[in-house]
Amino acid sequence: MKKRALLAIALFSSFSACSDPVHDDAVDDLGPEADGVSPGPLHRAGQPCVRPCHAGSGPGDSVFSLAGTVYKSQGTLEPLPDAIMRFIDSDGRRYQTGTNCAGNFFVDARDYEPHWPLWVGIEFGGVVSPMTSPIFREGSCANCHFDPADQTSAGHVYFAPQPLDFPAGGCP
Repeated sequence: MKKRALLAIALFSSFSACSDPVHDDAVDDLGPEADGVSPGPLHRAGQPCVRPCHAGSGPGDSVFSLAGTVYKSQGTLEPLPDAIMRFIDSDGRRYQTGTNCAGNFFVDARDYEPHWPLWVGIEFGGVVSPMTSPIFREGSCANCHFDPADQTSAGHVYFAPQPLDFPAGGCP
């Protein structure tokens, strides 16, 4: 009888340890996918990528060290495709990746795992727009950069403070 009780407690503990209600709530808070956008590189523009979905605990299959969305300018939610994201970590290791047609970029953790703090710049058309402060711990841009900009958020990530004439782009 005692062995059965211990076995039941062990099984219950192992099953309950598999669930993280804080993580589950963070995933649920993202809401449903946008209409017409399937899960993949173009989905969930402007939402946190690494946490809660792409840090190894799911629901995303890929594990990212860094990910986010870049918009053309401060006053618009038009994505900036074909920008180059430049990173340099506290050890001086550099990495770069590009934004896709949704303005999204992501760095696979197997390719580059930065040592914090991290400095970031967005390059477009030969011009680099650096972030004015380093990043100290979080690889999801949208955890700090969300709209509206206020005392709790820097606002979305953008290349230019004022609208510019950018080349035409867009997702197929």
